[in-house]
Amino acid sequence: MGLETLNDTILKCNKCPRLREWCLQQEGSKKKFENETYWKLPLPGFGDPEAKVLITGLAPAAHGGNRTGRVFTGDTSGEYLFSALYRHGFSSRKDSLYRNDGLSLTDVYITNVVKCAPPKNRPDASEFHTCSPFLIEEMRQLKQVKVILALGGQAFDKTRRVLRDMGANVGGAAFGHAVIYDLGPGFPVLAGSYHPSLYNINTRRVTPAMLDDVFESIKTYL
Repeated sequence: MGLETLNDTILKCNKCPRLREWCLQQEGSKKKFENETYWKLPLPGFGDPEAKVLITGLAPAAHGGNRTGRVFTGDTSGEYLFSALYRHGFSSRKDSLYRNDGLSLTDVYITNVVKCAPPKNRPDASEFHTCSPFLIEEMRQLKQVKVILALGGQAFDKTRRVLRDMGANVGGAAFGHAVIYDLGPGFPVLAGSYHPSLYNINTRRVTPAMLDDVFESIKTYL
């Protein structure tokens, strides 16, 4: 199965009724976007199929990726993430506005552990279990990846579990900002970063300079 075939399979998935219902309900529910047509489908990953860096988030945002049809696009998290990617030469643009805005990534592929937007940004355990084979297959298809960067503690935990199931040595890998762990022969290193969420940005839990530190560290492994 290639990436294109995998992404087609993701788009057709309807195995989690709670998530599918939630995604469909979001169109028209937020005044700022009340006149927009939402994507509403499961959200495949996006980026360079020869990527050396795989970035994982937990799940799409209801009015971000679920609206625009591309991961980390159309919300504050995407604004800060793509700005950092641009500064470090991974993105052709510093803003990620909508699916067909011409943005391209070099050496980076971005995906979510769970492919549909969940209520309160919290997929449940069964939804993670149902969706995790997609992330496993993405990791298998992205054969050049040297670093996996998980954004946020939940994404780090779920990504670590998937890597453990694939045979990686994840013992001792604990979430923190700018941490990097060697997972043993045959696996990329696993890195962590605070999520560039609106809350984290406003409280300065994470800043552009802190994201720069993460990407500078990552580049030493490429």
